[in-house]
Amino acid sequence: MKRLLCLNIRAGGGRRAAALCDYLDGIAPDLVVLTEWRDGPVGQAFRAWADRCGLHHATLNDGGTANGVLIAAQETCAIASVTPRTGATGVIALARFAELSVLACYFPSMKQKAPYFDAAIIAAQRHKRRKFILLGDLNTGNQHADREPAGVRYHCADQFDAFTRDHRLVDLWRHSQGEAREWSWQSHRQNGFRLDHAFANRALIKDHAPHCVYDHRPRLSGLTDHSAVVITLSAPTRRHPPAAPLP
Repeated sequence: MKRLLCLNIRAGGGRRAAALCDYLDGIAPDLVVLTEWRDGPVGQAFRAWADRCGLHHATLNDGGTANGVLIAAQETCAIASVTPRTGATGVIALARFAELSVLACYFPSMKQKAPYFDAAIIAAQRHKRRKFILLGDLNTGNQHADREPAGVRYHCADQFDAFTRDHRLVDLWRHSQGEAREWSWQSHRQNGFRLDHAFANRALIKDHAPHCVYDHRPRLSGLTDHSAVVITLSAPTRRHPPAAPLP
């Protein structure tokens, strides 16, 4: 895989689905994570897009919401739910590819995020000996660097910081962009927040030298209210052990 993309499509995509698929065609990613994907006729449009592109796909909607995640990729994968059974409006799907584990995340808001961070850390620890990447809308960021000063303070920001501080995961956008400040979502008061993220372990970084950017076109054009996370990977340099067993 060379190019990975994650995008919150807002409330299932609705009438914007065809335009969103056109946008995805323009990026031509090898792996896609769509958050706020919804089952039904509109959700089927994204499945049909993946079929047209020759991508294998899987979906998960097992949180307390219609919103779920769709994962589409050139390679086949085994998928399992690691969604906490709290009834909160979030979803976490673990996709295991031949040499890569992907955690596709759609976190709830406020304090309901806390068990989702715990579940993500457990998944990362189980896959620490092979390449691992976490992609998704975490509804959280660093309290100082990832929101405008007038914006509402994050819940669970300490757990977000612990990804890098305590658990050896690397924020790929920070790894690529340093101390820059960009926003992947804006409130109705136009306060900016960095809610959409990609974290990886050292095994992936060593093998693939990832470069991460935000593509703001989907948000600025009104296709959705989030910017896309786009990660470019270099060719792999070594092989890794088989996947850990599913939880």
